[in-house]
Amino acid sequence: MLAVVLGSAGALASADSSPYAGVTPGSENSENLPPKADEIPQGALMLTWPGFMMHKDGGSCFFIQTSQPVEIATQKSEGQFELVLRNTQVYLKNNYLPLETQFFDTPVVRATVQRKAAKDVVMLFEMREDATPTITQSKAKDGFNYVFVKFGP
Repeated sequence: MLAVVLGSAGALASADSSPYAGVTPGSENSENLPPKADEIPQGALMLTWPGFMMHKDGGSCFFIQTSQPVEIATQKSEGQFELVLRNTQVYLKNNYLPLETQFFDTPVVRATVQRKAAKDVVMLFEMREDATPTITQSKAKDGFNYVFVKFGP
């Protein structure tokens, strides 16, 4: 299992101290782009990569990389939190694999990307405890958009 930790200098590393080979939010180079990024259709709104990071301050953050800014909505219920991405497609089947976080100090046990209705995608957070995240969205220097779902310590 690969886990990402955000260090104090902003560098990413995995739990086993080997370099993280996945997408790095806001990276300025093309080394950490999603697989086959050059094949994303022009103008398409695609979820291109879901990810997870632990922060040294004790908080945790899930991020969703998209090909362009996305309209979002949230819904909270007993044991679950949903982040809905409107009119979004999932770029690769691999992006449907769950992000297993049960062994980390985060209120989320696992997060999965799922199709919701005909045009929407939801990132479903299975919660171990009640927590409300802070959600932000920004365009990065790498040309992709990022939605950040941050949980405090």
